[in-house]
Amino acid sequence: MRSIIKWTLWQRRWSTMWWAIGIAFFILLTLVFYPSFKDAGMQLQKSFESLPKAALGLFGGSADFFSPVGYLNSQIFFLMLPLLLTMLAVALGSSLIAREEQDLTIELLLSRPVSRSKLLFAKIIAGTGVLVVVSLISLITVVIAAHLFDLSSVPASAVALTTFNCFLLAYTTGAIAFLLSATGRARGAAIGVATVVGFGGYIISSLAGTVHWLHGPSRAFPFNYFQSEAILRQTYHWTSALYFLGVIVGCGILSYIAFRRRDIA
Repeated sequence: MRSIIKWTLWQRRWSTMWWAIGIAFFILLTLVFYPSFKDAGMQLQKSFESLPKAALGLFGGSADFFSPVGYLNSQIFFLMLPLLLTMLAVALGSSLIAREEQDLTIELLLSRPVSRSKLLFAKIIAGTGVLVVVSLISLITVVIAAHLFDLSSVPASAVALTTFNCFLLAYTTGAIAFLLSATGRARGAAIGVATVVGFGGYIISSLAGTVHWLHGPSRAFPFNYFQSEAILRQTYHWTSALYFLGVIVGCGILSYIAFRRRDIA
């Protein structure tokens, strides 16, 4: 089992490195402009306050864009970081098993003295490790950049908890892709369904505040339980995170059942 984890991590070492560098670059590129925006904040704030509520919902639901919390939320935590981590998680979830099948190496793995359940758990651990590493590097980058670019008034603990919530959101969507992959669905189908759940949920949940009939359907999507601004302002109710844990555990159990029953030969 350890050899499978090591081999999977070794296979993904370069992609992990480039994901981490890319996200860190985007974070720095975004936050470096905050001092300039801050100086012109009063004028720009009036412009954003005139936006309709539906448009504000797509950028965090608040017109507070130029305070440290508002800027971090609207520019980093509400969309950019969840978007990038979710893309990574979906790519991982859809390929951890499917890649071995496409490369015709899964039979070789199963011919070793490793059960299907251990193979599955090894892949989950390796995929989780990649997402954790990239999330941690993102967190470190935000904390360092916040101190460099006049955003240090936001507590590092709030930044860490918000990054953790981004991780949970991304992991949940990746778990859905992994489940579909484990059941034998084509990788494209796994990516497509997980993307609809992840980014379709962003649109529905963002508009639910103004389009009342979307309020009910939005509860089915992970993004509804992701409230980055509330975490940054330390008003988030962490019971909402139970949704993420429930979906992750549920997908893990269903993946285990489905993969054990599959005829891979």
